[in-house]
Amino acid sequence: MIVGTAGHIDHGKTTLIRVLTGVDTDRLPEEKKRGLSIELGYAYLDVGDSQRIGFVDVPGHERFVRTMLAGAAGIDFVLLVIAVDDGVMPQTLEHVAILTSLGITRGAVVLTKTDLVGSERIEEVREQVLALLLGTQLASFPVLPVSALRGDGLDALKALLLREHAHGGDDGRREEWFRLAIDRSFVLDGVG
Repeated sequence: MIVGTAGHIDHGKTTLIRVLTGVDTDRLPEEKKRGLSIELGYAYLDVGDSQRIGFVDVPGHERFVRTMLAGAAGIDFVLLVIAVDDGVMPQTLEHVAILTSLGITRGAVVLTKTDLVGSERIEEVREQVLALLLGTQLASFPVLPVSALRGDGLDALKALLLREHAHGGDDGRREEWFRLAIDRSFVLDGVG
């Protein structure tokens, strides 16, 4: 199963994947310097029996929406990440529109940074999210509050991912025409 992230810049997508997998998907020096994902990042989680859940971490900045689209095009399951200190933001809306257009039907909403706010704010953001997703194929997604810093909610998120992995990762789109998204091509000197 391939799990992709989606959400506004600085809402904790990369941190969430790092906590789940132990892999920092920001590998470029510029990404580390800025604290901002620029390229797609990849990680995996071993789930036993020589099986893995793959993760694609996408940038949340509006300038990198094409990169986000390239990363989201082949996923089986999405983690829509929304920080509760900010709530729904412009790239949240844009990413929801992209996920809807791609026909993504399996996923979860992860409310991050719950350690920064009280329970009232978490519930307020949950209501914002439910209103945003109403009428879309994402409306049935479970909403999970998580703190990557304290570890709150991570066990529930991992359990959900394991259940979805056991489901087989197939969301019914396998019968559609094959599509390969190519986000770049290049030539290497001396390679024929």
